[in-house]
Amino acid sequence: MRKRIISLILTIYTAISLTGCTKYNEAEISLRDEGIDAMESGDYEGAIDLFNQALAKSIGKVTDLELDINYYKAAAQNSSGAFEDAIKTYTYLIRYDGNNYEAYFLRGSLYAGEGEIGEAITDYDAAIAVDKKNYLLYIEIYENLDALGYTDQGLVYLNDALNISDKSPEGLYYKGRIYYMLGQPDEARTNLQAAVDKDIMEAKLYLAKLYQDEGDYTTAQSLLEEYATSENVTSGALAALGDIEMENGNYENALNYYQAGLTLESIDNMPELLKGQVAALEKLDRYSEARDVLTQYLEKYPGDEAAEKELIFLQTR
Repeated sequence: MRKRIISLILTIYTAISLTGCTKYNEAEISLRDEGIDAMESGDYEGAIDLFNQALAKSIGKVTDLELDINYYKAAAQNSSGAFEDAIKTYTYLIRYDGNNYEAYFLRGSLYAGEGEIGEAITDYDAAIAVDKKNYLLYIEIYENLDALGYTDQGLVYLNDALNISDKSPEGLYYKGRIYYMLGQPDEARTNLQAAVDKDIMEAKLYLAKLYQDEGDYTTAQSLLEEYATSENVTSGALAALGDIEMENGNYENALNYYQAGLTLESIDNMPELLKGQVAALEKLDRYSEARDVLTQYLEKYPGDEAAEKELIFLQTR
């Protein structure tokens, strides 16, 4: 479970596009970028040192660049096992970036990962207070708590999200999605269909899941295909579509979705897409291709013991 929290913290915060802005110290930006590269390679101690060097270049005023560096620094500290240091960095961020829910959310996620659930709930509540209509925040909090065994506490947040006074198309979509998560298909369908009728493309994904659950694969497939060809589709959504097709035994379709995700300009779930591609290729008995993709995966993400064992298996096929 702790690995999931670490992964979340590494991916929740993305770099602000600061390069080329004359008001920032170019050396500070360069050191920040080197630190990010070190993080991506797994050298968290080296990343922390580079982030500290970058912060030392600050002119003394806390700008969004210093905040950006500290978010990365906290993630590197947590990944290196320096929990207390990460907490201190997030506490600093709350002081200077308290109007940003992420600082509270990320510190709360650290507390949750360490089993300090009281502190986690306090921070999660503070995050909600900052951004009360952020449905994704409620969903992420629930998923964190549920993954750690605190499902009842997590359900409180989902139900709070349903109580938000909001009849916007986006609100209909998120409430439909939450009803689906809660196992309330009728309410989910009503909200999702209303969102689809108002051109919220993402709602088609969850509406398709409802039809799949009912065994209406024809309607589900039609909705999935419409969603997959929309201009707003994300790599995460394509991975989800691939997973759905894998569950249904449609391995060729699943492979197509995973591969489509890998062609997007913005990819925030490369490991998931590559491993999904391997699984689909194996189901299609295309072992040589699966071996090549898994080799590529391990080159990018070394140390995955399960993937290493799978590669040994594939080398015997």
